[in-house]
Amino acid sequence: MTVSALDTATTSTARPTRGVAAVVAPFGTGSHYRAEVTDRGWDCVAVTLSDALLPAMYRGALDPVGYRDVVVHDGDMQRTARALRELEVSAILAGTEIGVPLAEILAHRLGLPGNDPRTSELRRNKGAMAEALRHAGLDAPRSLRTDRLGEALDWAERQPGGEFVLKPADSGGSDGVAFCSGPADLRAAWGRLHQVPNALGGPNDELVVQERLVGQQYVVNSVSAPAPGSGVPRHAFTEVWADHRTGLLCDRLDLLQPSRLIPRQLALYTARVLDALGVRTGPAHTEVMWVPRRGAVLIETGARPEGSYDVAAMREATDSDHVRDAVFAALTGRPTLHADARRPPRLVTKVSLIAPQDGALDEALLAELLALPTVTGHVGALTPGAPITRTVDLLTSPGRLTLASDSADAINADHQAIRALEGRGLYGVQR
Repeated sequence: MTVSALDTATTSTARPTRGVAAVVAPFGTGSHYRAEVTDRGWDCVAVTLSDALLPAMYRGALDPVGYRDVVVHDGDMQRTARALRELEVSAILAGTEIGVPLAEILAHRLGLPGNDPRTSELRRNKGAMAEALRHAGLDAPRSLRTDRLGEALDWAERQPGGEFVLKPADSGGSDGVAFCSGPADLRAAWGRLHQVPNALGGPNDELVVQERLVGQQYVVNSVSAPAPGSGVPRHAFTEVWADHRTGLLCDRLDLLQPSRLIPRQLALYTARVLDALGVRTGPAHTEVMWVPRRGAVLIETGARPEGSYDVAAMREATDSDHVRDAVFAALTGRPTLHADARRPPRLVTKVSLIAPQDGALDEALLAELLALPTVTGHVGALTPGAPITRTVDLLTSPGRLTLASDSADAINADHQAIRALEGRGLYGVQR
């Protein structure tokens, strides 16, 4: 394992030889891979799942413009691998969580850099993640993955504290996560989740119950590639964010300077986590809780880029972003950061919108929101009159704003203004 938090590379150096990259499940943030791949002189192929295999949230979301070809995977791995081989694909990236296992299998079949598909469960199943960390001697939440309520109740009764989290084993975006304060809560949450399809299309046959971690939450984004010759994974850390939440609701993410003590400690811990989970190549999005008198404890890792952020706004503010760094690593084999280290860093905050009830976006208040001085970009369908559902997790947030400034006071003032606009009727409530 090699850890890098400060290496930089610019577009004027090491432009790769032209090739073909395939993006598996290029949805959400992963949809931005295509432009970055083609900007580097490569062709890009999209690999999507057939509608029968694709979660409802992604059906119809693929824009084929700009791709050299679109390959539809219908479950026949041999046929899909043959199609990519005929297209002379020489690099494979997973665009979203649902693309992780397929990307790993395809890379293995084509003899391309990728994580070992035999250990794919470690990068998808939250219970398996915790087990792998404990086997590696790393701190992880006390956990049980099971398909039986009785086993979950028996396990919870033996744990200290009495506060637990029940979650799907393989979903994302806080989908289905439930905080439980006793057996009654656990039973109720189990009834809502067990064998009910989750947002990513999984059946929720198996659930994970864990101790509830209490502390400051962080997000650590990274890119990895094996070292030439030795094959030892090298990890570079693109961003570390302080993640502020109210229960399951995301409030704001504040970008931290990598030279500070906490980001450095989180990077060292996360590098060991990535090794334990078999992340040898590609991006990873890791959530960690800093628990008092205990230190860093993994919440979960996804072997894909961070979701729900404005790529262009991040690049404008910091000269880089998770997608750009992931593509550079995939095409060159070098997990180095694109940003120019000579450029003074800006303060960046990502604010998630929180709708207290169903409604529709108010035109005047939306215009006021998007005109706030530090708002530089957003994701989400933020158009006047757009229907809004009550926010219960990240997947149901109306959108996320990127705020950037040289002044922390300016960002904090706009954060307060965003919440005030929500209270005044941004979602159709009386002002």
